[in-house]
Amino acid sequence: MFLFFVIGCSKQSSPINWEKCSQAIGDHPCDFTLKDQNGEDWNLYKNYGTPILVDFSAEWCYWCEVAARDVNKMKSQYDFIYVTILLESRTGNPADQVLAKKWSDQHESEEPVLYGWEPELGWEFSGLPAFFMINKEMVITGRMEGWNLIGINSIIKDAQ
Repeated sequence: MFLFFVIGCSKQSSPINWEKCSQAIGDHPCDFTLKDQNGEDWNLYKNYGTPILVDFSAEWCYWCEVAARDVNKMKSQYDFIYVTILLESRTGNPADQVLAKKWSDQHESEEPVLYGWEPELGWEFSGLPAFFMINKEMVITGRMEGWNLIGINSIIKDAQ
């Protein structure tokens, strides 16, 4: 009698099959692909299976800086991807790769810092920083504008 074992690695394919998306709590977020601080493409839906905290920030925003430091500390407590979408420089110019790399280095983050955001992608908010928490099933479970350490901790914890 022979026994054969097949050992291999395969990334679980995403079961994403919805046609409708929105940025409302309880819905699937709309997909996007942006460049990160290293010039690589980063796609939201390719990260299916891991909770994701999307942080819209700007270099000129004091509370965005505070949030980046505090959320990085939470990475040791919870399993999630913390992705920053950097919108503008201190002078109000659109973020670019140089600025994204500077932000990443400044906050000692290995997490993606994205740039090249286009408002027509449909993620709406009225203040910065703006956070959207997405659970591992790719459903938005929390949203917050402004900075509150207790609030963001709760949003992250609930998505685990």
